[in-house]
Amino acid sequence: MDRKNQINLLCQFLKTWRNSRRISQEQVYIATGIDVSNYEIGRCEPGLYNMLMLCDFYGVSVSWLLKSTEETDSGLLSVADFLDKAQSR
Repeated sequence: MDRKNQINLLCQFLKTWRNSRRISQEQVYIATGIDVSNYEIGRCEPGLYNMLMLCDFYGVSVSWLLKSTEETDSGLLSVADFLDKAQSR
């Protein structure tokens, strides 16, 4: 998987995860100071600092998130499985 596709997958996961927890983009912004709208539509990609802040906000590590996206790319983990793993954290 190339870098752009991996970033897009990460952003899709962040959006799906946010929606599954019924958290608005505004709530994310208030808690973190990060406007996730452009990330979620793929207009721009989060930098390392913002990705760390978002992972902290959602209660997961960046390495866990990256491992999950790699497993999804190889077909070993569905988005539903990802959400189940995420919600168990």
